[in-house]
Formats: sequence, structure tokens, C-alpha cells
Amino acid sequence: MPHNYRAPDQEAGVPSPDRAIKTSGRINEPHSNAREAGLFYWLSTYSRASLSFAGIVIAGLVVWLAVNSTENLAISQLQQTAQARLALYESTLRAAVDRYRYLPYVVARNHEIVDVVTGNGTVDIANQYLQKVNQRSGAAALYVIDRSGNTVAASNWNTPDSFVGQNYSFRPYFTEAFAGQEGFFYGIGVTTGRSGLFISHPIAKSGEIVGVVAVKLELDELERNWQDGGETVFVSDADGVIMLTSRGDWKYRTIRPLTDQERERILRNRQYSGQELLPLNMDENPSGEDGLLEIGNERFLFDVKPISGSEWNLFYLTPMDYVSERRTSVMLITLIGSGLIILIVLFLRERELKLASQRKSMEFARIQALNTRLEQEITERRKTEAELRGTQDELVQAGKLAALGQMSAAIAHEINQPIAAIRTFCASAKLMLERGKSENLGPNIEQISALTERMGSITGQLKTFSRKSTGVLEPVNIRAALDNVIQLLSSQLHNEGCVLEQSDFAGDLIVHADLVRIEQVFVNIIRNALDAMASIDDKDPKAKKRIIIDLSGTRDQATIRISDTGPGIGEETLGLLFDPFFTTKDPGQGVGLGLSVTYGIVRDFGGSIRAYNRAGGGACFEIQLPLMRGTQK
Repeated sequence: MPHNYRAPDQEAGVPSPDRAIKTSGRINEPHSNAREAGLFYWLSTYSRASLSFAGIVIAGLVVWLAVNSTENLAISQLQQTAQARLALYESTLRAAVDRYRYLPYVVARNHEIVDVVTGNGTVDIANQYLQKVNQRSGAAALYVIDRSGNTVAASNWNTPDSFVGQNYSFRPYFTEAFAGQEGFFYGIGVTTGRSGLFISHPIAKSGEIVGVVAVKLELDELERNWQDGGETVFVSDADGVIMLTSRGDWKYRTIRPLTDQERERILRNRQYSGQELLPLNMDENPSGEDGLLEIGNERFLFDVKPISGSEWNLFYLTPMDYVSERRTSVMLITLIGSGLIILIVLFLRERELKLASQRKSMEFARIQALNTRLEQEITERRKTEAELRGTQDELVQAGKLAALGQMSAAIAHEINQPIAAIRTFCASAKLMLERGKSENLGPNIEQISALTERMGSITGQLKTFSRKSTGVLEPVNIRAALDNVIQLLSSQLHNEGCVLEQSDFAGDLIVHADLVRIEQVFVNIIRNALDAMASIDDKDPKAKKRIIIDLSGTRDQATIRISDTGPGIGEETLGLLFDPFFTTKDPGQGVGLGLSVTYGIVRDFGGSIRAYNRAGGGACFEIQLPLMRGTQK
């Protein structure tokens, strides 16, 4: 703690506890007899906490009672209005439908229509008749369908979107009418693409149903009138699909998610072709007893009325803005009315607020001291992490140098072979020069050049592998890193009689990592696999040393599996495999840091590593690393 630190009580502007006690004691000093009456009597009798609590409770209770009573009254008034408006909207809808409901019944009894549907009449006469009747009635279309579902005559026979020749056997209004019932169906026209209500009636001859008469009503004018009215009203069908509404953006939305069976039936009937029938963003299915629902960011008071003679439901929604405005107004009035109580409470709490300010100053000083200590701890932790990172890099470098030491015999063998060959070619060249056959020196020189290139490739691989990590993360191609490691270890693999197999993978796996440390991970695992298979007898034809490398990738993750055909990993060893200084090798063969460093490197790159035994024998190390976005090919 700094030497100039002062206790909070002694800081400038903050009174000492003795002064605070003396000051607060003035409240109980005797006053004039006038304070014994009225409000002052209660102020001197009850504590500040009691008066503050009483004032807040009374004010809150008054506001709560006023707001709730106002809200209930406003909702009751809106519900009465909604019921009246529902009755009005139902009557207008029913009038619009009943105006045309008789047409199919009347037309079905016309002898010309009966003749044409049975194949005995003249189609032109029937078309002219339907056209005249439709013009007088004002319907969208009036047409006749035979028993197979084909339209034989229609009022729009001479228009580009004529119904004549169209087959409507898939429509429910056709099947209902052909079953002897009145058809009643709302949907989008498959010929015109315009929505409407279809009403149908069977055509009978000699007691047998021979066809169907259907009339189409387009209720666009009714919807426009609803929209001009400025109210929120809509009609939904039996599946909950909104088909008529004063809100254009709600049309063909659903009041609940459709089931697969419902969607399949709607598609089969081609009822709402081209519409996604997405559910309206309601908080719940509108059937709650409180009559409230939320659609998006809007709250409504709703009422619903089933339309008799159909499976439709008529909804009337009243925005809760009116209720909110009434509630806000009453709240403001009651708050203003309770202002005197609040002011008294605030006045009584003034001294408590001053004391609280003192406590906050003390708390602030304490927190500031804690923050200072925390910053010091964070700095020390970061320093420790940097030291650990450096130690890990040194371990990686030491592991690489150790690997180079273990591979030195195989590398020396690889270099000695071309050196011996170069000596032979040099001796041959010298002999040719002594015999005067200098023209034959070309092939020898080319062989010597090829052998030096091979030696340069081997020493280049050693130089690349032995370089120290820079610690900078960059895009790294997993396949390229594996190829470098395999090329480096090829001599040791060959000398130990081990076959390395790679699966075919067409794409590139690019991760955000350090190439040097990624290569060290692969070297550690492959060398561990070689050590695990050291006990396999090379002369046994049934026991073969094999290392299998399998690459795979998803959209955002690369998976590398390195398997061997060794004896596998003991169950008691699996849980300790990645612990520092844990090893199953003989003394002097390792210190148990290879897999621990490997685990740390993989975790640093945001990946994971695990080991398990394969079903067919041997162990498998599985590494998963996150792919860089947009780099997989």
C-alpha cells in the first residue's frame, strides 16, 4: 500500500464518523410546540426508513390501482366495440357472398346447360347464356363442368384466360358438388392467377348428377373497403390461412404453422399456388382467454367469430395503443398526485444519500486498489504466458533436433550412397581422360550432377525442418505440410521397413497456423507410430508395419487421422497420454514431452486431438483444426 494513502474518513470533504454522528443527532433536538402537531409530529415519531417505505408503498399502490382499473375499463369498452364491429363485418361479408350464392342453383336448372353438359346441346348457346347471366350478376366468372372435370362452357369463353377446356377435377368444390352438396372453396385461380371464392352446385338429369355449375367471386372490392376503414380485420380458412384481410402484408400468412398433411392437401388442391404460407409472427395461437396477442412488435386485443355455413373465422383486432395511452395518462396523473409524498420521502432520505455517497467513495477507493492489484496480476500472467510460449517453442525446436538426431543414421545412409557413386564416376572419368576418351565424359558428368542435386534436396529438407518457428500465424496447407514431413521421414520409414499409405483427397485444407509447429505435430505422431511398431518382426509376412494417413474436411473443419498397425494403446494409458513427462518408453528413450507439446500446439490453433484404438488393431491419432473461411477447394 502506498505511504501517502489516507483512510477514507480523513479525506478532504468527507466528515469523520464523529462529525456525522453529531450532525445526525440534531434531528432529535427539541423544537417548538408547533412540530408536535400534524406532519411534523409524524416526522419526529417515525424513522426516515419507515416514512420512506410508507411513501413509496402508498404511491406505488395508488399508481397500480389506478392503472389497472383504467386498463380493465378500457379493455372492456374495446371488447364491446369489437363485438359490434365483428357483427358489422360479418354482415358485409355474408352480403357479398349471398348476392351470388343462388346463381349456380338457378343455372343448373336451365335446360340448355343440362343439354350441353350431357353432350346434346350447343356450346355457343350455352356460352352466350352464361355470358349474359354473368354480366347481369357482376360475378367474376360463371362456368359449367362435365362429369370428368372439363369445363364445357364459360362466361369468359371469348377472353384470353377462358376457362373452356380447363380441367378442374382436382378442386374440392367440384368433388363436393358432384357428391350432391353445395361447393364452397376459396383459392387462387389456376387459370387467371387471381384469388376468389368458388361456389358450385350439381347439375342433375333424371336423378343423376351429370355436371357442375360454378361461380367465381372476386372479393377485392370488399378488401379495399376494409383497408380504407383503417381497422385490422381478417378472415382465415379451416387451415388457418389468412385469405381476406385489411393488412395487405398479412395475406396468405397463417395464424399457426401448417402441418405436413395440411400443406400436402393445399398443394394437391392447388389452393394457394405460388404462396409460401409462412406463419404470422404471433406470440401464440390466438385462442387465449385474455383476448390478447402479439404480432411482431404490435399488441392487439382480438375477438373472433366463426362464420356460419363455412369453416371460416372472422378476426377483429384492436391495437392496444389506445389502452396504453389511457394507462399512460392515468399513470402521469397519479404520479403527479403522489408527487408530494415522493418529495417528502426524498427530503427525508437526503441525509441517507449523503452517507451513501461517503460509503461509495470508500468502496470506490477499495475497488480501485483491487483493480490495481488485478492489473498487476494480469501483467504477471501475460508475462508468464509469454515465457511459457517461449518454452514451448524451445521444446518444439529441441524435439525437432532430437528427431534429426534419431534420423541421422538414415540420412547418412542416404547421403553416403550418392557420395560412393560420385567417387565411382570420378574414377571412371579419370580413366577416360588418361585413355584420351574425353568425348565419353558427358554421361558421367550428368550422373554426378544428378547425384549432387539429390544430396542438395536432402540437406535442403534438413535445413527447412530445423528452422525455428517465428510464432506468426498464417495460412497453412495441411497437405503441403504433410508432404514435407513424409519427404523428410522417407529414409527412416524405408530403413525401418514401414509402408506409408495416404488416402485420396482432392481438395486443399487451409488452416490458420504456424507451418513449423504443424510439421512438428506430424513428426511427433509419425515417429511415435514408428516407435510403437518397433516390436513387429520384419520377417513375419503376416505382421506388416504400416502408417495410414487419412485427410477429410467439412465446410469449416479439417480432420487428420494418422493410424498405425502396432499393438495399440493400453486403456490405463489413454487418459494420461497427453500429460507432461508421461511416457511408456524405456529410460533414456524419451522424457514424455512430445505428445504434451503436440497437444498444446493443436489447442493453440483452436483445434483438438484425441487418441483411440482401432477396431482392426493399432492406434489412431485424430486431429481436428478449424478451416479458414472460404479457403476449402
